[in-house]
Amino acid sequence: MSAGPESVSALRHRLVHETPVETPDGMGGVTRTFLAVDSLWGALETSAVPAEIADRPGAVLTHKLTVRAPATVQPGDRLRLGARHFLIETVSDPDGRGRRLVCRCREETP
Repeated sequence: MSAGPESVSALRHRLVHETPVETPDGMGGVTRTFLAVDSLWGALETSAVPAEIADRPGAVLTHKLTVRAPATVQPGDRLRLGARHFLIETVSDPDGRGRRLVCRCREETP
């Protein structure tokens, strides 16, 4: 039997939870950086969603990260896995028990 994202063994990736910090740039704008808040274990699932790209059939990759539920994870935060950065777009607690959070993310490229 394989381990699904709900099993403890599936949470095998050590992720760094980062929150955005905005600093005035002196010209009316802001500079956004990310500050590491904590680290947590998570499961990463990537899937492809069909999409039309430049008038041609293609796919867009989507990422679902399931993590142990710290109350501080929210949309706009970021999860880092090595050199990869995942911007959190939505957060849900699928079973309502506060044990696992499912984060739908967009991978940022440098």
